[in-house]
Amino acid sequence: MTEQTKSNNHGGARPGAGRKTKYEKTVVMRVPEKYQEVIKALITHLDETAYLNSHYKNGQESEPVYLRSLDDNKQNITFKTMPF
Repeated sequence: MTEQTKSNNHGGARPGAGRKTKYEKTVVMRVPEKYQEVIKALITHLDETAYLNSHYKNGQESEPVYLRSLDDNKQNITFKTMPF
């Protein structure tokens, strides 16, 4: 096969290619590595509580996430979602 007969359809970037997200829009953001798990826990909590309604009067609280601050202080983080 010569260079002229090769198809140009293989490889390279294509419109619409790549993994699709379940969210509307996403952004890339740099965060300290030690906060990575807390941010993942926050996103998981928000996904799990997305359908809370007025029947959940007290909302829903996440499991605690333990981390160290940038100053190396111990911290215990929980997230609480309350319906409107």
